[in-house]
Amino acid sequence: MSSLQPTRKRSRCESNNNVSAQNNNCNTQNTNINLLSLPDEALNNIISYSMPRKESQVWEWIGILGQTCKSFRRFAQTYAPTRIVLKDFKNYWPIIGSDIFDARIGFLGSLRDCSWKRQHIKEVHIDPTSVLRKTHEGWRSARVCNGIEDLLRTLLTTQASFPELEWLDIELQSDAVYGFDLIDAETLRLMPDAIPALHKLCLSICFKHGHREVSPYRLKRFFTNLQTPLVSLSMCGPEWMTDAHVEAIMPIIGKNLVRLELVDCVYDEHYSGVETKLSDNSLVPIAQHCKKLKSFSMVGSHISCRGLEMVLSASTGITTLNLSDSRRLEPRAAVIISRYLPRLEVLRNYWPGGSPDWLSDVSLIDLVDAQEKESGGSGIFLKQIGLWTDVDDQLLTIRGVKYAIEKGVKEIEINKDALHSEIVNLGSDVQLYQAHYVHYIDGSLYEREPVWKNC
Repeated sequence: MSSLQPTRKRSRCESNNNVSAQNNNCNTQNTNINLLSLPDEALNNIISYSMPRKESQVWEWIGILGQTCKSFRRFAQTYAPTRIVLKDFKNYWPIIGSDIFDARIGFLGSLRDCSWKRQHIKEVHIDPTSVLRKTHEGWRSARVCNGIEDLLRTLLTTQASFPELEWLDIELQSDAVYGFDLIDAETLRLMPDAIPALHKLCLSICFKHGHREVSPYRLKRFFTNLQTPLVSLSMCGPEWMTDAHVEAIMPIIGKNLVRLELVDCVYDEHYSGVETKLSDNSLVPIAQHCKKLKSFSMVGSHISCRGLEMVLSASTGITTLNLSDSRRLEPRAAVIISRYLPRLEVLRNYWPGGSPDWLSDVSLIDLVDAQEKESGGSGIFLKQIGLWTDVDDQLLTIRGVKYAIEKGVKEIEINKDALHSEIVNLGSDVQLYQAHYVHYIDGSLYEREPVWKNC
């Protein structure tokens, strides 16, 4: 029947349009040929100048160039970012198109499916806003996106997934994120083969719940199987961690550690509310094996001055110290700090509640004076103090803080309370930063983002 159908007569306009389209195709082909005839250095320069300024948009632009001309792909892919900040894809503004959309799932899916995108990634950063689910009403508290969790777990457990990844940073301290059980025993078992070049690891509030989820043996096996020396370890919020875990891993990783942060590491059996915190039994192996520490945090612990002295005397090069919520420390802790860390630069004491608290006007003034003596009267090394002063019987008042500021402290992390107002009234040029949600994690990308400064 088709042979009996009349042949459609082509109009003059249609013929002209086809000729025009052919000419355009020829022009495009000639343009591509002319561009590809350029030396590699010139073509590289052209592509580099075309790259978007926003790091997250570079991935889209590389895809556009690859679709435009396959020969461009080998040049464009060399400009693939070496860092992923997942929150940048939450409200993504596309290069082509005018509507902002959530590109996280799509981007992680393409990352999973395209090995060349992962080949040279060196940093992956995930913060609380990166994992919240978007609903019609907006960003809803305590609603995490399971799709993101599944894709991340696949990426972190696939062999050689990130062959050059050096810094894995998952920092989820937030009231809005709950139950993001990304890291469990099986994930830890597979991660060393997925990220063989790892040097810096931050895992904060991302562990699967369960008091027996990760045994000391399994944690030791994870660190034993890492293929490169770890220089920075930050762990926050595991509910299965005991002194036995610390004792198991320090002989494996302690030698090369420059930063060690153990924040709110507790053991809560059957969620009874009775938590067993890390004690001096953890500080013994840290003192024995960690001789290169520059940054040390032991937060929410039951350590004493005896254990603290063991660590500080073994690592006198520490310049950042966080002893927040360590309520069994005595006032002489400040004397120990002055003795062994005379060049300390950052000191944090959030959530004080000891009886009495170890950091007071007297101890802070003594620490500042010891530093001034160490420098021969040329100034002090202490540049930053972290405080959270919402306790009625707080022994650190404006007198001690004012003295530290006058001697050279430039930055103070503090919650907005009466002491904050008094500092503002001093009229000094000290920079005030809103204290972090619970604690600063120095091994994370986000710990230094200020919320507000001086009024």
